[in-house]
Amino acid sequence: MPDDKDKEFWKTVLKLALGAIALITFFGVGIYFTAKYNTYAPPDTPPAPDWGIAKDSPIHQRR
Repeated sequence: MPDDKDKEFWKTVLKLALGAIALITFFGVGIYFTAKYNTYAPPDTPPAPDWGIAKDSPIHQRR
């Protein structure tokens, strides 16, 4: 009887290991293809040059 339980234990360990390998491979391939074939591109139009405080001088001018 103990030999039968030992076989079941190792079958379960093997199934869990193969499942973990399959999940890691699935997500790894998904991340690889996402990085290699990413079609998202940010907009090509530059922001307006007078937007925000980009052109403001840090030194106050006296008038």
